[in-house]
Amino acid sequence: GLGDVYKRQVQDGVIVGSTHKKKIKVGSFLIWEGGELTDFHLTFEAKVINNNSGMTYRGRIADEKNLLLHGYQIDVHPKLDYTAMLYCDGRHIIAKRGQKFTIDATSGKAVAIEKIGKLTPVDIAKWQTYEIICKGNHLIHKLNGEVTIDIVDNHQKKRLKGVLGMQLHPGEAMNCYYRNITLKK
Repeated sequence: GLGDVYKRQVQDGVIVGSTHKKKIKVGSFLIWEGGELTDFHLTFEAKVINNNSGMTYRGRIADEKNLLLHGYQIDVHPKLDYTAMLYCDGRHIIAKRGQKFTIDATSGKAVAIEKIGKLTPVDIAKWQTYEIICKGNHLIHKLNGEVTIDIVDNHQKKRLKGVLGMQLHPGEAMNCYYRNITLKK
């Protein structure tokens, strides 16, 4: 079962996800049981040891056995331009850190791309503060208070509602930590 590979627990007010020092082939999520979200502002602190993770939002359960979500994601990633980027299963990387644009409804491509913010290094093994702001098809991510992506998603596959979940990423053995989670609808 999942308990043999994935471990999730709360320690001193921190949500801890672990793969028990094992390399895994399929990711898994700790899914919030509060139902689907539409417009919201989510703030949380996270750190990841030895891999990457993220918070998926407006997601749908793609694999109930492994608790796998597909949806938008703010990444907790060691690569400079991937930290707090916008990823979406099936659409892959939508916006890297430091991008602002609108996605055209017909072509599905980014138009009027602007560069925003500073690409300063971030140590994801230390606590960082992440934010997600969703209003309709307007998505904003922040890292330590600074906007990292600002996207108006007019794509035909845009997601306007769905569930929320913390990721255990496939690949190398890892631990991820989440705390001080605040959700405003």
